[in-house]
Amino acid sequence: MVYRDKENNISLKEINKKNILKIVIDMGPISRIGISRELKISRPTTSAYIAELIEDGLIEEIGKSDSTSAGGKKAVLLQFNNRAGYILGAMIGVRNIRVALTDLGSNIIEIVKFPTEEWLGPDAVINKLVSGLKGVIKKSRIDKEKIIGIGIGATGIIDSKEGLVIFSPNLSGWENIRLKKIIEEKIGIPTFIENECRVQAIAEKNFGLARDVRDFVCVETGTGIGTGVFVDNKLLVGNKGMAGEVGHLITNLAGNRVCHCGNVGCLETLCSITSLLEDIENDIKKSGKSSDYNKGGLELEDLFALYSDGDEIVTRNVDNNAEYLGIGISNTIKMFSPELVIIHGEVIKFGERYLSKVKESVSKNTFPKVKSDYDIRFSELGENVGIIGATTIVFDNVFDLESSNIAGHYIIKKKLSRI
Repeated sequence: MVYRDKENNISLKEINKKNILKIVIDMGPISRIGISRELKISRPTTSAYIAELIEDGLIEEIGKSDSTSAGGKKAVLLQFNNRAGYILGAMIGVRNIRVALTDLGSNIIEIVKFPTEEWLGPDAVINKLVSGLKGVIKKSRIDKEKIIGIGIGATGIIDSKEGLVIFSPNLSGWENIRLKKIIEEKIGIPTFIENECRVQAIAEKNFGLARDVRDFVCVETGTGIGTGVFVDNKLLVGNKGMAGEVGHLITNLAGNRVCHCGNVGCLETLCSITSLLEDIENDIKKSGKSSDYNKGGLELEDLFALYSDGDEIVTRNVDNNAEYLGIGISNTIKMFSPELVIIHGEVIKFGERYLSKVKESVSKNTFPKVKSDYDIRFSELGENVGIIGATTIVFDNVFDLESSNIAGHYIIKKKLSRI
């Protein structure tokens, strides 16, 4: 278990232990000699600190290195112990809620998924979330004391500092919900919340396509359209968490479809999954070919198969959707000039043909006289990308390894941290 020193009375020893831990996480497996060289402190001092970190359960020995070319003694290798603690992660989507327990490396141990039923309102949805969190703890049989925090990704405008859902256009009644406070009171574990798109970007930065990229944008495509943005290796949040709401840029001044945010002409009304389904169903009715399709109404899974088969109506509308999404990405590129754009969401299932249409639209709408091969890819982290990001924000907040501020350094409480 890890806690922050509220009096900021932190010794050089603890700072060095933190730096050792960071080196092991970033560069491990690594030897004691390697750590000593990186940290530029003596080998005996390094070994003493490492011994304490091993006793704390945060570092473990995993065997020996290959012998040196000169036939020297093999060095004992060290790595971070992911099972030194556990994290709860949750994603509140419009259609589903996912709740998982992971180790400190965001490796999923237990996960459940259940319908959000957002129309029931915030209280009902939060109660379902709480039940899911408690259920995962019980199912995992992990001691609650070993869970260092809860990370929650939620759709909408999120003030992560205040733990507040300011407004969620796609969740009924979600305005000024103090989600952090509510969950901490009901579960009794420190909680951190963040916008779902920024959570996905954090996952990509730590585990995905953007690990070695300083400037990138993640574009979420679902019931809404959103982005998570990293600029110069820093997550862009903005005042009260409003940065990156690309889905609500007014794109269609002649539009008549009202967005969930209350405006007319938002990008979201052109290329969200909801608008795509609506456009296809309207097109089918106009064609007089309703009997050729599912009489109970098309589901999203139906579209993937129909697009793959080259159905005329579905293909036309899906390609239009890709065109509009490309315009949105083009606008994002003009704002942030990223090295990489990563697309998340159900549209990935439309495959490479869809992606090529998006890229064509981006090239056509982004400074056509400036020849540039924009790097746009589908995410490879799968449907649990949000959970991975949500648990990562807990780790980052609790361990605070990137902070250069002494007041941000942690102290390891030995009796609680031992496994």
